[in-house]
Order: sequence, then C-alpha cells, then structure tokens
Amino acid sequence: MLVRLAQVDAGRTTELRVGDAVELRLPEVPSSGYRWRWRLPEGVRLTADEHIGAQGHPKGGRAGPEQGPPGQGGVRRLAFDIVGAGRHLLAAELARPWEDGPRRSLTFPLLATTTAITTPNE
Repeated sequence: MLVRLAQVDAGRTTELRVGDAVELRLPEVPSSGYRWRWRLPEGVRLTADEHIGAQGHPKGGRAGPEQGPPGQGGVRRLAFDIVGAGRHLLAAELARPWEDGPRRSLTFPLLATTTAITTPNE
C-alpha cells in the first residue's frame, strides 16, 4: 500500500505494515540554499529523493539545478519502503550545507507491523 505523508503529519505516529511504500513531500526552494536532509532509520529503504518544481514548469514539472526561474519553489519528494517491523523515527532537517544548525526540524514517527492494520469499521 502507498502511504502519503506531508508536513502536517510531523509529530504524529503513522501506522504502517512491512512492505508498504511511503512518499513524503515537503516544500523546498533550492535557490535559497535550504535543502531537506534526512536521517533514515534501519527499518526503511530509500527508493527516491528528488526536487519537483512548481506546476507549470517548462520541463514537465521537474526542476534540475539549472532549470526554471530563480526562486522557483516546489517540493522535495522522498520515497521509501518499509522493510523492518518496529518503531522508526524519520528525521528531516531544512538546512544550508554551510551553516551549523538547521532552520527547521521535523520528525515522523512510524510504527511498522507485520500484520494487517484494522480500522474500527472492519
């Protein structure tokens, strides 16, 4: 199953199953120097880490380092698979590489099980 996460999900535990795919999208403006960097726990395997430009970008929405107008925003897309059961903490920091500390830090607690997750209506 594909689970989509965003900035509003930070700090909330997300229940997953081993084998689930997760996509996290966070706002990013690369020309500002600020980029998202990740700390991934052992129970997840990275499958994608890319910047996607704003809608209407001349290159189909994807912005490379030298594409698009200066200051153009977009999102950083991180995709990963859940490969291990247990509690995992995904940490994201918005920072400039040359500065000591991040401008912003977010955490995404994940709870991965090997059994199906049931809802009250099931």
